[in-house]
Amino acid sequence: MPRPNAGGTRRTSHGTNKGGIVPKSVFEDTSPTIDNCAPRKITNTKIVLNKDALLDDPPSIQSNNPVTSSLTRDISSNSEKNTVHQRKVMVSQRASSALEEECIKLLQAKQYRSCEVLVMFHLSSFTSNSTANETYAQIATAYEILGDCTIHQQQVKRALSFYRKAQSNLRSLRLPLLSQDSHNSALVQTVNEANLKLKEARALAMIGDTGEAISILESSVPKSHPLRNFAISMELGNFYITCGRNTDAKISYLDALSRNPYAIEAIEKLVMLNAERAEVMRVMNGAIQTKTEENGKENKTSNHHLDVPMADIVTAYFYSNRSTSSHQINALSQWKKLHTQYPHNTHILLQIAMLQSKHPTCDLPHAGSMTFQKIRSIDHNFLDGMDYYAAILAKQLKLSELGKLSSDLLMVNSKRPEAWNALALYHEVCGDSEKALACIERGISCNKQHAYSYQLKGSILLRQERYDIAGQSFSRANAIQMDISNYEGMVESYLCNKRYKEAICTAKEAMSFAPRDSRSLTLVGLALSKASLFSRDSGDLYLADEEVEACTELLIKAIDDMGDSTLSEISSGLSHHADDRQVVLLSKLGVVYSKNKKYKEAVAYYHKALSINPEYIEARRGIEQMENIMKGFESPSPAREDETYDYVDYRDDIM
Repeated sequence: MPRPNAGGTRRTSHGTNKGGIVPKSVFEDTSPTIDNCAPRKITNTKIVLNKDALLDDPPSIQSNNPVTSSLTRDISSNSEKNTVHQRKVMVSQRASSALEEECIKLLQAKQYRSCEVLVMFHLSSFTSNSTANETYAQIATAYEILGDCTIHQQQVKRALSFYRKAQSNLRSLRLPLLSQDSHNSALVQTVNEANLKLKEARALAMIGDTGEAISILESSVPKSHPLRNFAISMELGNFYITCGRNTDAKISYLDALSRNPYAIEAIEKLVMLNAERAEVMRVMNGAIQTKTEENGKENKTSNHHLDVPMADIVTAYFYSNRSTSSHQINALSQWKKLHTQYPHNTHILLQIAMLQSKHPTCDLPHAGSMTFQKIRSIDHNFLDGMDYYAAILAKQLKLSELGKLSSDLLMVNSKRPEAWNALALYHEVCGDSEKALACIERGISCNKQHAYSYQLKGSILLRQERYDIAGQSFSRANAIQMDISNYEGMVESYLCNKRYKEAICTAKEAMSFAPRDSRSLTLVGLALSKASLFSRDSGDLYLADEEVEACTELLIKAIDDMGDSTLSEISSGLSHHADDRQVVLLSKLGVVYSKNKKYKEAVAYYHKALSINPEYIEARRGIEQMENIMKGFESPSPAREDETYDYVDYRDDIM
């Protein structure tokens, strides 16, 4: 008996078919192809199509000879089925992959509607009882493409549904595995599943369900999972910050940095979360070393690293986040050093400008304004940080320049908060606070995670004496990005609203956040000093003598931390911000000394305050009261409850 061939069929020596596949030479001009596979009748042989086959599947041949047919059934039934199945898969995959390629081309060209319609045709071609693994994979890909199309069309809930259907089809490929190990059923098994989980989580976050987004990623792609990648770690960090889980966010960003040491956004977030610089440097250097070892080209790779001085960048970021004058000066020096190496880098210039605008004592007068102008000369469409530039112009009352800036920013992109904040500042300078608040709300609707929008809103509400809402705005800004300016706004709101307990607690929280910052010391001193004026006459709050002494020590320390150089430079007009804070500190210290019946010391500090700002009302009233007391005309008494302190200058750095 002749031996079956590799395909499980038998051929005779003279070329006739005995139960096997018809040789090509028998009907070469009419052989079935993808375009033409209709069954044909041949002498002693007929072509029988598999009922389950697609139209473009190759036919199978069956002989009328019972001996040959029996031989074929007994010996080669399984191998022939496998051969036919493989051909079906190959043809089907070619058609599907071609269609998928066209859909992806449309998706990349942002022709979302066309892509969606084409994918719908593709999905409709599958029968409801199709259960082949290849079919599941193709349907999953189609649903994923549909999800990408709809999410770009802002149809987030539809996209979420499509992503879940795609995952359902992928899970059908591993149902036997799921039944064997239920513990790992929630974990993703392939890169495609991990990618779909990430897309599902992003869609959930877009509709405000951040908690579920976190739960999905934590359960399906935990930190130790081999399919956990940089994108998932970054998104989880962002989700954690939104939910206020800062510790988890810090861990997630460190994990992201370990996977990509050049992730500047991860470094910025870690700085904002007050991570330890040594830990960030260790993770980053370890990741760089790992990349070097993986590449296996140490010389070439090290030269590449010199082009991006990551260690210097990290150091500059951490200095920038510290609030003491020495750290700010070091930060400015570090960024300027990088600027000499990369003179046209707008990101470096932005960091310099932000330092100069937030901490004017670190550089020459109007340095921040000049740096922002340089950024705009390099890139006129640059938007990051431009609301801070608008704040500088507002302080300088440069109305025409501010109007032009806000108009330019809106022309560049009207969906960015910086543009609306600039327009809000323009209306505020013009005296229309309601229009300013409306513009800020537009900016917040564009980006609810832009901290400066809430800062600006809080400062305007404070001037309108809407203290409760102002405090909420500063609190929201601080939840997004912890900053001493936000704490200043919250303490001021509480003090103006006579909520002294909250003011003291918030001030102490600020001191824990920035223990070496003179402004945090000032906040505690101010809260205690004002509360002490009412502590003996009101039952709402009582301050012990040691707390009043602590208030005195904090105020003195805050003045000392600002440095004698600040006092000596005040006459040169280096910074009106330093003037305002010194006046408030000195005047408050006078109040505390007067409360402790140390009238000479009180008068001395009142005089120091007036030497800086002769028009400061609180200091002038304090001197008059001290003179009357020392002459015996008046006894010391707490300030009247209807008296309010002039905080406009003190909070001037927000505007």
